[in-house]
Amino acid sequence: MASAVLAAVSGCGGGDDRIPVKSITVFGDSLSDVGSYRAATGDPANPGKFTVNPGNVWVENVAAHYGLTVTPNRSLTLDKDASSGATNATGTATVIGGNGYAEGGARVAMLPSVSGIGNNQLVAPVRAQVNRYLQTHDRFPDNELVLISAGGNDVYAQFSAVCWHTDDNGLGAGNTTIDIASTKIAESAQALVDMLRQIRSKGAQLIVLISQGNPIVSPFYRYYSSPEYQAKGCYTPVPAAQTDAWRAQFNKIVRDGIASMPEVVYVDAQATWGNVLANPASYGFTNLIDKACTNTKLTTSATFCTRATMATPNADQTYFWSDASHPTPRGHQVLSDQVLELLKPRAR
Repeated sequence: MASAVLAAVSGCGGGDDRIPVKSITVFGDSLSDVGSYRAATGDPANPGKFTVNPGNVWVENVAAHYGLTVTPNRSLTLDKDASSGATNATGTATVIGGNGYAEGGARVAMLPSVSGIGNNQLVAPVRAQVNRYLQTHDRFPDNELVLISAGGNDVYAQFSAVCWHTDDNGLGAGNTTIDIASTKIAESAQALVDMLRQIRSKGAQLIVLISQGNPIVSPFYRYYSSPEYQAKGCYTPVPAAQTDAWRAQFNKIVRDGIASMPEVVYVDAQATWGNVLANPASYGFTNLIDKACTNTKLTTSATFCTRATMATPNADQTYFWSDASHPTPRGHQVLSDQVLELLKPRAR
């Protein structure tokens, strides 16, 4: 009798009410881009991700845990303006149909994007990525896991607009003040909250969202936020405290906005990276400062970095940064491990 009862319980899932993940969709920026820029590399063996290639980014690790894969939804080619002349061609974008909509350089909702590779009038903001998905799918399946990273490029765009007087807000070069930039950060955070509401309304039952910020200061911000650079290189100084304040502002608006959204699993990346900073050796890291990648062609972006262009033979596992702004595969694994831990009570 006991064995019959056990068999019956096992047959109906043993009361496991976690969502059985059967499909996955990814929206976001370079942190989650699984190879939109493969064509830009000119190397068929290089998938063109923003890490040491062909290593995994975090969304690929999460997908693999559930027996799934992520492939790019569009193919983006190298653009002459974004790449500072690495090509003479204007970048293009072609839909190829994968479930990985994230594109390096994407902001939450605004153009221009801030890719250092693709055409920044074509690289799709995250809101446009979601809309493209809904044009062909209408709704999210019950058993779909949605992964999102967004906001880092909005902070970068405001840094650039204030420091270098680039026109990232449609106001004209040099017309973005610190106050205007702070307003734009708030708008981007609210746009993300609105997007999450849209995704929920279209049936998504499980959404992972990565927060902004990293206490392990990137090579980019270590250099450009330094007092020495700020004094000579910025029209208007944007110190590290200001970009930190923008990230905190962005995160607060988003966290407040999702407080009533039980479908959203919020991943505090700052805390995750903070654990690495506090004890790097326990994660296998020996270098949290320098870049693992030494490539200079076609640009210094990790998109063009492979194991053949690493600073040391195992830099993809012992360095945290691949290039000036993006984690190595080992850094991505730390993030995906945290995501999967948070998903344990919710997904199977």
